[in-house]
Amino acid sequence: MSKNNKEGVKQSIQELAMGNYKSYPEEYNEVSVATTENVQSLANGYWDSRDDKEIQRDERLGISLEDYQAWTLEAFEAFVEHEHMLN
Repeated sequence: MSKNNKEGVKQSIQELAMGNYKSYPEEYNEVSVATTENVQSLANGYWDSRDDKEIQRDERLGISLEDYQAWTLEAFEAFVEHEHMLN
């Protein structure tokens, strides 16, 4: 999916987040205050590490930090649901 629309950016952010959750399952294996803070921190990191083209794209598409946070949280919820299905 293209990163030139909001849905494409969402998918990209969620793929990054899922990769992180899978790489560090011990940090994301349960819902807790600490885990929620880690998810928020991850979203903030994605937001803060954007290059100039990504910043311009996000401004053009009306994408905010809150979108990044929501998308990262959605990916976490899907990750937890998937992990619980496996166990």
